[in-house]
Amino acid sequence: MPLTHTVMAQEITITTTLSTIDNILINPDIGITEHHSFNIKNDPWWNKPTHPETSVVYFRWYWEELEPQKGQYNFKLVDDTINQAAALGKTTVIRFMTMAGVDEVYYSNSPNAGKKILGIPCWLKQKIDPNTIGETCADDNSYTVDYKNPVFKKNLKRFLTAMGERYNNNPNILRLDVGLVGTWGEWNLASHKGYERPTLGNHGYTDADLLPFPKMMKEAFPNKTLLMYLGSNDENILSHSTQRNYGWRADCIGDWELGWNHMEHGYPATFEHAQGLGNNHNSYPDPKFLQRWKKAPVDFEICYTVDEWAAKKDIYTVEKVKQTFDTALDMHTSLLNLKSGNIPEIYQPLLDDFLKKVGYRFELNTVEVTSNFKAGSPFLISSSWKNTGVAPSYNNYPVVWRLRDRNNNVIDYFETNNDIRHWLPADNKEDISPQYTQKNSFTLPENITDDHYFLDVALVKPNTQQAAIELGVEGVRQDKWHHVKSIYLMNKS
Repeated sequence: MPLTHTVMAQEITITTTLSTIDNILINPDIGITEHHSFNIKNDPWWNKPTHPETSVVYFRWYWEELEPQKGQYNFKLVDDTINQAAALGKTTVIRFMTMAGVDEVYYSNSPNAGKKILGIPCWLKQKIDPNTIGETCADDNSYTVDYKNPVFKKNLKRFLTAMGERYNNNPNILRLDVGLVGTWGEWNLASHKGYERPTLGNHGYTDADLLPFPKMMKEAFPNKTLLMYLGSNDENILSHSTQRNYGWRADCIGDWELGWNHMEHGYPATFEHAQGLGNNHNSYPDPKFLQRWKKAPVDFEICYTVDEWAAKKDIYTVEKVKQTFDTALDMHTSLLNLKSGNIPEIYQPLLDDFLKKVGYRFELNTVEVTSNFKAGSPFLISSSWKNTGVAPSYNNYPVVWRLRDRNNNVIDYFETNNDIRHWLPADNKEDISPQYTQKNSFTLPENITDDHYFLDVALVKPNTQQAAIELGVEGVRQDKWHHVKSIYLMNKS
């Protein structure tokens, strides 16, 4: 509870302990992502009312959509997406892709509706596919891209350079997938080469063939966080990348199908291989692979939809779905893509629990203020914080304090130089989170008058006084600042 103190001339210390809350918090950069939608929960034309509130949207595009003619870029498609998300206070995650599944077509809301998805631009296919003759490409996407082709690589690098020049410094892009290779950007040749071990390594690709692709992305987007696809134990690109501060992303979390599945077979084998522990040799093992979340993010996407899980309740039991969410938390994930679908009632409590832990969750535990509470005097704040989520914030939202008067006018802001990216959670979600103590020294304004004032705190958008993150404690105000305590300034002895 806020404390009010009449102070004497000497310096004193006031201590406040804040109460934690159990609410689901919708904060930047974490939680459930929209999937090719912006606000599916409340969309009047296509609403999924049980889908959670979100702060991040996820879009992926094929190269042919963004460069239909060589050197002519469809920036408008990307700009409109980013800007529409930003208008809702959301950031965007992007993937560029080069190949779709055989016979897949564009959806009805696309300018290419009904047309088979070629992936690469037609003008490029004419250059690299000897079977493509004439000015147009047939409505056929059975062509398998040759990712070794130097003409393909040269043009892809040029395309990425153009994208990077426009978007590398766009603050509304949260991060990008390195989805340049394989069917759906998933670093395999499924559909084109069948589904029985469609891995790149099994189809003749070496590390030397594949390493240029994450490098291209890093060169085009040096200021952006990049995610490497989980891949398989037939390639070594994942662990090569995670040692270089790429995050990683995995599809099909929650796949418990009978026989081979991702949860029991695909993930464990790939995690082992990334660490250099599997049966296949890894030329670039990353023994710290499972600890890389401390510096770079981990994202997941489900297989199917949650409605489809519910249609197979014999496989997707409550216990299995809980295990799915727990696995994501154990991997320290920040974002989970649920394909913008409904959440069946049977799974809703599990998702609610998940949303209270995914990503970061900051709690301010105690605040000590030391001062003689007179105009122009030192004002010392010692604060104790915890991250009770499962991941750090990969962006810094600095701590700022402010004084408000009884009319809610801000008298002064007190800015700090802290970096919350270092506020890690516990290594295991069941353990107690470490405490982070921050000590800051300020000076009260010279012209402040005797009166009651309110001390507030916020984690702000950098270089602003705009609160960005809601804390897991009581006292949040409408502007997302948190009221910490009431104090009384008295200049007379």
